[in-house]
Amino acid sequence: MYASIPALNLLKEFEDGVEDYFAPGFELIAFGEDDGGYPQLSDRIRPFAQATGSGSTYAIWLLDDRADLATLPVLLLGDEGGVHVVARDLPELLRVLASGRSPMCDWDGVDYYDERDEEDGDAGDGDAGDGDAGDGDAGDGYDPCPENPAFRAWLRDRFGLEAAEDPNAVVRAAGAELGDAFAAWIGPLVPDAVAARGTA
Repeated sequence: MYASIPALNLLKEFEDGVEDYFAPGFELIAFGEDDGGYPQLSDRIRPFAQATGSGSTYAIWLLDDRADLATLPVLLLGDEGGVHVVARDLPELLRVLASGRSPMCDWDGVDYYDERDEEDGDAGDGDAGDGDAGDGDAGDGYDPCPENPAFRAWLRDRFGLEAAEDPNAVVRAAGAELGDAFAAWIGPLVPDAVAARGTA
């Protein structure tokens, strides 16, 4: 068993059965054995996944003592700074992951963006107007999560959930709902995490 959360055990089975990323940079890590780069939070978080290829981490926030850890909020611990609530619970994070967007995190906030848009923008430079542009390499563009369609189907079949159309709306809603409790908890431990919130 990977974790004490049945949904994460099912996700581990899915991850082990695919050959590439199903969400950009996402990989499960040993459950609860890391501090996500924030040792002062270690008694109230349970890291469970790499969120980006550069080292950001997803963790369950032990907001209270409820037994079903899948119903607790999920945090993103940024490798370049920033700690943010990104989902009200694990199923909501799965919907965010299924969007195929990558998180970009700093002290000021978190934003999920489409890496393919960046690559398409780069591809637009130079000879994009060339008449041969539709030949050969068409469709061979960068895909940060080639297994995403399989993940979306799995999510629908296993949990009856669809990918978030706008993952940033999900993140904003979670932050709005849990912001005060989050600030009260994290403020004394990581003051920068609250200072960046300003009056929001």
